[in-house]
Amino acid sequence: MNESKTIKDSGDFVAALARGLEVIQAFTAERPEMNLSEVAAVTGMAPATARRCLLTLKELGFVGMNGRRFLLRPKVLALGSAFLMSMNLRQVAQPFLQDLVEEFHDSASLAVLDGNDVVYVAHAPSKETKGFRAGVGYRSPAYATSLGHVLLASLSEPLLREYLRGGPFPTYTSKTYSDPADIARALEATRERGYARIQDQFEYGVLAVAVPVRDANGRTVAAVNCSSNIARVDMDELVKTRLPRLRETARQISLALERSPSLIHSVMSDPRF
Repeated sequence: MNESKTIKDSGDFVAALARGLEVIQAFTAERPEMNLSEVAAVTGMAPATARRCLLTLKELGFVGMNGRRFLLRPKVLALGSAFLMSMNLRQVAQPFLQDLVEEFHDSASLAVLDGNDVVYVAHAPSKETKGFRAGVGYRSPAYATSLGHVLLASLSEPLLREYLRGGPFPTYTSKTYSDPADIARALEATRERGYARIQDQFEYGVLAVAVPVRDANGRTVAAVNCSSNIARVDMDELVKTRLPRLRETARQISLALERSPSLIHSVMSDPRF
């Protein structure tokens, strides 16, 4: 993190590139289209700066327009697909996730920590959990997901304190842990148990259990989970039946990663690890 600050202060940091990427990341499922003023407000840029970024991205094919509103074009998928294709992590993990889906009819996902979010790098959906919106590249707030609890619990104490100071933490349901003290207690419980269990944190009725995927040195580099809904299974049953298989799945993925060092380097690109 100190290295990042040094680079920003040096002549090697390309501010225009950073602003362009920030504009792309400003578009979300909640903000699929925005006008110039909205983009400027979300990014904190001056309207003139946001306009130049948007017009440049439009010229390059990453941004389109619907009337006076800007939206992302399919070309942005190339940015994420380059990462997935270069590391091939989805192909490594997908068979293991699919085995979980076939056995339990839950959704199963593998995710890594990216900033304050978890990013799904592999996902196997289930017909029994149709409402769950995850897919490869999907982002969720780390503090409100089982995968995020596992990954955040692996951070060092200084980095975790820094994360908890970086709120706010919006509530998605009436049960979402939004107070830093509550989040810290939940993460401590995850650390002590060795796995995460959540219910109604990000979506009502959704419950999940997750475990860490570790490298040969014991560092947590990813997390894998099973996600279901309360209409199918309660939390005690979810933990009892899924946890042993999840731990075996995590072990198998860890072994596969050990055979491909480049994959480890990719999933550990977050400097906080």
